[in-house]
Amino acid sequence: MLPRFFASLTTSRSSISSYLGQICHQPSNPYQKYLRHIYDDILSPYGKVHSVRVPFHEHKEMEISDYFSALGYVLTYTTATASFTQLLHRLSQYAEWCRVSSAVLETNTPTVVQMLFQVPSEPDLIANARYGYGPSKLKFSLASSVSAGKGGGREDVRENRIRTLESVWSHPLVYPTPVQQAHASAGIGFERNGSRVEPSAELFGTPWGHCGEGVSFPSMHQSISLGRPLGTLALSVKAMTCVIPGTDTIPVCAIPALTSLTDIVEILKVAGAMRPMCLNCLYLRNTAGGSIQDHAVKFSAFEDTNIG
Repeated sequence: MLPRFFASLTTSRSSISSYLGQICHQPSNPYQKYLRHIYDDILSPYGKVHSVRVPFHEHKEMEISDYFSALGYVLTYTTATASFTQLLHRLSQYAEWCRVSSAVLETNTPTVVQMLFQVPSEPDLIANARYGYGPSKLKFSLASSVSAGKGGGREDVRENRIRTLESVWSHPLVYPTPVQQAHASAGIGFERNGSRVEPSAELFGTPWGHCGEGVSFPSMHQSISLGRPLGTLALSVKAMTCVIPGTDTIPVCAIPALTSLTDIVEILKVAGAMRPMCLNCLYLRNTAGGSIQDHAVKFSAFEDTNIG
């Protein structure tokens, strides 16, 4: 459940930091050492401006250098149980915390929050839900797109993510990125004669390291390369935190009270909150040979009667 003070834009930075400090210093959490490291160096009001290296699932030294990635790490490792519906609750909560935190920190909100999660393959779990998600605890990672915030700015955060990707990815990253290539082919950012509209070190289109997958994919890189069944879901922070047109419903306020996958997916669909993987993320998945199913595509393709 979202702490009451997080629901208000009038909350202070100290109140946010106080709550995060409490959940990062729980002695019963086996990851307390790393959560304290994340809190002390990035999330606390006195956090230093530098990268933190912590283990993140299958990555022994994940480099985290911005507030919102740190927030995703904390929410990942302070989740006691994680059935699939609980994972959706957590992803929704992450979107809300990003929005409120960015308002308090007076910085830009990440446009997208993303979750990579383990999909159970045991046949006996399929009976529990039509998508095959049972009550078992599932391994997952939360991350967001890059937003200018604490740290060295967008480019520094992207470079950190690129280094992390390259440390575990067997296939080289291509330049320009697939998204940038698609934009160039469509003439976006270019004159008709092929020259650039304006000189820039960055081509028009999403660069490497911008998407949340730049954090979540390395966190489960072994599972991806081994072809283990994984799922991903990305949500628009704006769509999740604004009133759905023609209703009085705000997705992040409604979803915590829902236990039915049908109802949660319906809200995500009506809100237009789901975002499919971009060409860069598809390139990472395909070159690694991973078995990652995009649930933004999966959920959007099913009629209400097929969700249970």
